[in-house]
Amino acid sequence: MSAEAGSSVGHARPTCWAISGHIGLGPHPCRRGQCGIVSKGLGWGGSKGAFEGTGMKICYGCGQLLAEEVVLCPSCGSQVGKGRTHVDDYEIEEILHEGHASILCKARRAGDQQHFMIRLFTPQSGVDEAVASRLKRELEELRKLPAQYFVRHLDVKQSWDGKWYRLSEWIEAENWGDLLRSGALEDLKAVLDIFGQILLALEKLHEAGYLIPHLTLHDIMVMKKEKGGFHVKLDYKLSRFLNPKLDRPPPMLKHLLSCHPDIINGLPLDTRSDIWSLGKIFVEILAGEFEIHDLQGKVEQLLLPQSLRVLLRTMLADDPDLRPRSVTEIRRALLSLPEQEIRETQRRRFEMAAAAPLAPGKYRAKRPWAAAALTVLAVSVGILGYTLLMRRGQQGDVLERYANQYAGSIAFVLVDYGLKERGQTVYRNRSEGTAFLVDSAGHLLTSRHVACPWLEDPALQAMAEQLRERGGSPVLDYRMYLWFEGSRAFNRAAALLETREVADLYFLESAFRSEGTPSVRIEGVARKPTATRQLIFSPLRDDFAVLRVSPAPVKLRPLPLASETDARRIPRLSRVITLGFPLGSRTQAEQVNVSVTRGSVRRSFEDAIHIDAALYGGNSGGPVMDERGEVIGIASGVATDRVQGLLPAVMPLWNLAMVLPISKAAAFLEEIRSGKIKWNGAQDFLLEVRLRKIFEAARKGRWAEAVEVAENQKKESSEPALTLASAVMHWCSQDYERASKQLEQYISMDPEGTVAKFMSLVLDWLSSDISANPYRRELGSAGWGSPWEFFGYLTWVLEGAVGEETALHGWDTRAERSWILWLLGIMWEKKGELDRAEG
Repeated sequence: MSAEAGSSVGHARPTCWAISGHIGLGPHPCRRGQCGIVSKGLGWGGSKGAFEGTGMKICYGCGQLLAEEVVLCPSCGSQVGKGRTHVDDYEIEEILHEGHASILCKARRAGDQQHFMIRLFTPQSGVDEAVASRLKRELEELRKLPAQYFVRHLDVKQSWDGKWYRLSEWIEAENWGDLLRSGALEDLKAVLDIFGQILLALEKLHEAGYLIPHLTLHDIMVMKKEKGGFHVKLDYKLSRFLNPKLDRPPPMLKHLLSCHPDIINGLPLDTRSDIWSLGKIFVEILAGEFEIHDLQGKVEQLLLPQSLRVLLRTMLADDPDLRPRSVTEIRRALLSLPEQEIRETQRRRFEMAAAAPLAPGKYRAKRPWAAAALTVLAVSVGILGYTLLMRRGQQGDVLERYANQYAGSIAFVLVDYGLKERGQTVYRNRSEGTAFLVDSAGHLLTSRHVACPWLEDPALQAMAEQLRERGGSPVLDYRMYLWFEGSRAFNRAAALLETREVADLYFLESAFRSEGTPSVRIEGVARKPTATRQLIFSPLRDDFAVLRVSPAPVKLRPLPLASETDARRIPRLSRVITLGFPLGSRTQAEQVNVSVTRGSVRRSFEDAIHIDAALYGGNSGGPVMDERGEVIGIASGVATDRVQGLLPAVMPLWNLAMVLPISKAAAFLEEIRSGKIKWNGAQDFLLEVRLRKIFEAARKGRWAEAVEVAENQKKESSEPALTLASAVMHWCSQDYERASKQLEQYISMDPEGTVAKFMSLVLDWLSSDISANPYRRELGSAGWGSPWEFFGYLTWVLEGAVGEETALHGWDTRAERSWILWLLGIMWEKKGELDRAEG
């Protein structure tokens, strides 16, 4: 069997990372960029295909990124031509998916606002004149189906250069993976409404005399309604396969073919075959899993109304005669589900999601041995069990006492953030999480992604990039609110209103706020590491931040930090608790009420601790405490697993929590207490514009003006790069004292700032002995495996370990040559060799 004739129409979120009109944000997720997608356009024909429109393109043969003017790939030697930006008079705006048999595009006619879906058939699809004629005849049949329930396929055409394509209506469909991850399908009533619409469409299909036994989630298009809820359409094809001789079904269809009992047993396919496929889809949606091998077993595991459970069992029966006779019968069964039973099930599902259930151990006797041996064993086990039970009870009491002792010092954090363009809000989102008080001065610790969610928001980052490339001036806009345990924070009545306004959903007057009093502000945010070793061995990427509230709460007890604890030495199965707000405001009444979750340490590393506690969105930033009553880490997230299929998804493993060890956050906090300046996480999307203003004056040699511009830009933005630029301008104006202070500030904000560390070393060399410089040893020991190896080489040049003549030839790039000439010029100037320095 072959790739599908067309198994998808417009998704609002493209599968490919390419953005219309801009260079791609990264390679295509399917084959490391070999699809050639970079911007508008798509490649054809082996290595000769490439994309054009941005000054960059990708070799279709090996995936190498190339400049537009390059015609011969240096990686694989293939000729690289220009790409396709149009199909006839349709301009390609987005590449949504690339498959073996076709490429899916969003397109529109020039000057026309109406969008269309174009499926371009590749040479591997086998589409020729005969296949195209068959597809056209099938489209005529499909036009008889009601447009309300089915995607409209408009025509099959051949482009002017001989490429076959199918033209369809454009639908802003939701991605199933995004729907599941967003929690939009946690509402059982919403899911049942989607089921009812699918059944209604399938009922219309059967009435028209058609079947769809190969039904998968990929054939079901879900669109959001403006006033809430979803609308469903089926993407139906008369011919499921373009070329039955080719065995290339996509993963989701391949899974269906491998488990459908009618297909496996070679039975005639009829409406009851459709019903089995539909039952499989229902279970996948309810379970949030795409490739379930034991469907009947999964039905028994799910928390469902009993009548729905029985219905699913019959739909998935291996014997077709045991399945419901029609989809109409199934639809009526769903409509007759008792409302009380649905509400009760939803309540229980909600409670299970918010709790951390412990699976009871099971004891199973194996063989009856001699009575005497059993008696001795029973007595021994009883004594041991009693001892362990007493010990565990004492430990449980300790953890319970800590939970109640420090609950009042746990804070709920809300961040309302977005983008503004010329004063108008163009993007808005909000994030919720946890923070905890750590001293009497009002400092709190939390996660970086809780304090600064915009740094982890790809949609915001992509929109800001697009606005910048269009000449816009996007500005970050955010407000933070914080409530401690017991504060009135949540307006439950607003849940009945269709509103997303923060002022309607929360009681802001009782909060610490970033604009007003009592106040909360971001004191410091850890920068994400960039060194290769840290990226490999630090999966949580130093995910912490420090907040400060004013006035500091005087009646709350700060949580003690186990700042000297080596995470690698934490014993396995050590009992811990985490405090926070699972699922955020969704599990709260009017007052902030802290949730406590128990767990045990499974394993620990230098920069991560794994615990078997169930954490959910809203727990992030909360403390993880051990049996000594000290915080050993910050709840950062959960482990994930990739679900394979036609729509690959990253699925969270809720019962394997990832905890960031407290040591780095504690050291960071101490630096803030000592007065060191840290970055506050306020991202400046106009940073490049500000730097250009500084360098414009510098290029003309007007150093005093450059210093003034740099200082003014620093007042308007907290970006660390502006501090480094200001330090360089002070250096060039020979204000070495000011330059040294600003270099130290930059290093405090960016500990990996090797350029600043080397400049600090050179300043000390110019003014005195460099032996006392705090960065000399670090720079001098940077070997070949270090990303800062070149600055280690420069340090050897400065100290005389590498001769000047050798250094003049010790560069590989123009940038390295510039650094070496700059350093030698300074050294010659200090020795009085001005002619050499100026030359």
